[in-house]
Amino acid sequence: HQAMKRVLRALWDGLRLRCPRCHRGAMFASFFRMRRCCPVCDMPFETSSGEITGGMAINTVVTQALVIMLALLGWFTALPLSWLIPGMLLIAIGFPILFYPVSRGLWAGVLYLTGDNQEPD
Repeated sequence: HQAMKRVLRALWDGLRLRCPRCHRGAMFASFFRMRRCCPVCDMPFETSSGEITGGMAINTVVTQALVIMLALLGWFTALPLSWLIPGMLLIAIGFPILFYPVSRGLWAGVLYLTGDNQEPD
């Protein structure tokens, strides 16, 4: 029960772009620039440059799921392709940009839960 609460809290903090350890520090200095460490408790968010790929994977999976759901909506309804194709393009191009900080925040939460952000590079 406590372990599940910890997991959900870390992911919730990631969605809110807050530090998963202290729940207060902002992860991002600006929309596209993630801080290296929490400004409140000094916990590192990502210790090595390659760790950004986890956030990219989250972003890719969620974006593709949205595009597939829109395609399935077109498959099971009478929505015209002239609406679906631009909608899918808009999601495929725009959503990953807007979702970028959230995907990185979620990944920082996962790193916190696994303890990988505490290991030296």
